[in-house]
Formats: sequence, C-alpha cells, structure tokens
Amino acid sequence: MKRAVVLSGGGSLGAMQVGALRAMIERSIVPHIVVGCSVGALNASFLATAPDLPMMERAARVWDRVTTARVYPGTRLRVIWRFLSGQDSLYDNRSFYAFLQESGCTPATTFGDVAGAELYVTATHLRSGRLHVFGDNKNDRVLDALMASTALTPLHPPWEIDGERYVDGGTVTPLPLRVALDRGATEIYAIHLRKPGQEQPAGRVRGVTAHINQAVSTMLRLQAEHDLLLAETARRVRFHYLTLWPEPAIEPTDFGQPQRLLAQGYEQMAALLAAAGSPAPAAPRTRRRWWPSLRRITPPADSAVPAEPPLDPAHGA
Repeated sequence: MKRAVVLSGGGSLGAMQVGALRAMIERSIVPHIVVGCSVGALNASFLATAPDLPMMERAARVWDRVTTARVYPGTRLRVIWRFLSGQDSLYDNRSFYAFLQESGCTPATTFGDVAGAELYVTATHLRSGRLHVFGDNKNDRVLDALMASTALTPLHPPWEIDGERYVDGGTVTPLPLRVALDRGATEIYAIHLRKPGQEQPAGRVRGVTAHINQAVSTMLRLQAEHDLLLAETARRVRFHYLTLWPEPAIEPTDFGQPQRLLAQGYEQMAALLAAAGSPAPAAPRTRRRWWPSLRRITPPADSAVPAEPPLDPAHGA
C-alpha cells in the first residue's frame, strides 16, 4: 500500500489541517506521499519532513506565530498606491518569505533533503496556465515551491524561479488529487478546507464583485470535482474525502484564531475517522490541550519574529 495525504488551500484555515493531521497520526495513519496546494503546501512540507507528533506540535507553534501583517503587510493607503502605480499585486510577499525562513525552511533545502515522505507541491505556471508539480525534480528548492504555491493573485505577486513565473496552485485545482494518483498512490486521504454547500449562494448575487467571486468559486469547485471524480473512479485506490470547516465561520484572511482552528481541526477529524471505523488512538488522550498553550504576543512592527531552529529534513524537529 502506498498511502497519500492531499492538502488543499484555505488561507488561515490551514491551521485546521495541522489539528486534523495530529488526529490521523495518533491513529497511525502515516503517509508515504504528501501533496500540498497553496497554504496546504506549507503543512505538507512539515508532514513530509517528519510525519510524527513532535513535528505537528512544531507546526502548531508556527501557526500560532502567523499574523495578518506578515501575510498581508502594509496600510490601506499602501495597497491603493500599489494598485494605482501598476504593481503586480496588492501586497508585497517579502515579509512572508522572511517568515518561512524564520520558521525553519531555509533557501538551501531541496525536495531531495525531505526524508519523512515524498513531498510534492503544486503551483500554476503563469505563462502557460498549466499545473506545475515541484518535487519530481529532487533539486527543486522547497522554499521557492512554497512561495510559488501561495502566490494568490492579485493579493501576492507571481513568484519567479529560473526565469519562469508561478502563481497559486489552486488556480488550476484546489485539491490536486491527480498528483497523488499519477505517482502511484493506492490509498488517498484528501483533506479539503471547504464549507458544506458553499457552491450554493445564500441569495441572489448582486454587484460586479459578487459576480466575479461567484464565477471564480464555481470554476474552482468544478476543478476540484474533476479531481474528486478521478480519485473516486480510480481502480485499486482507497479514497477518503474529508472536509473541514470552522464553526462559527471565519474569513480565510483572519490569522488571529489559530488555537481555535487547531482544536476544531483535531476534533472534526477525530469524529470523521471514528465514523469511518478507524481505531482509537493508541494512548488515551489527556484533558490538557495537545497544542502549546502559548499566549499570543504580537511583536512590534519593526521587530523580527523569533526563529525556530532550522528543520533537519532527515530527522524532523
């Protein structure tokens, strides 16, 4: 059996995936292949480096340190200036690039260095519009792949690698199941950050912006459904489709509630796995929350976030 975990994008909701992965690892659901798209690529890099509980705790600490200012820096006036001056995006992505390095992803780390599981990260090749998979070439740099996969236009500019420009992998498909299928997966756990019934608007769509959002949502939904059909009809493949969504809902641009999202991701995944007949965790759960009880301390705007020690791709945390 060659087990794969496929992680979708979802902005700040990516914290839920870390909680969900914790629940899976407690039940000995450990992947041989990890595929990530957009923010799911960041979580995929943690999981593939070391698919164990210490790494999930480390990923939780990283999510606890993410702030909206690191992902979407600048004032409203700065955003307007970037728009009027013809910049490639509304926000600069250099702050996020620095944050990833502070969190342990060094520019020198390649996919060949990742030893816990096979890692694949998707992005969209801007010139051709085709899906690009980082990781087939083991010399690909993980940090470049993460920046390319999370370059959500028009918020962030395309990321350039060797003269080619890439944008968010979700532009082609928000749940890249085809990548796992093409690389020999015989069992797939797909973790999709998706609101139940989100394809149905609450009422009549009004306004230009609302119509654009609805059109884009429909396109992405159809792309995801295409990959879901591929996985569901693939021969000799066990497929588990698992959706997560916070209650009450928050915006994917709100990075201020990581602990609630970590907890809900864990609880929702534990319930989904129990309903599917997966065995309970080997060790009984304690009453203490599994993620670090860290108080959110927002650093001054001109200070650096304390760095985690660099990842050792061969051994994890």
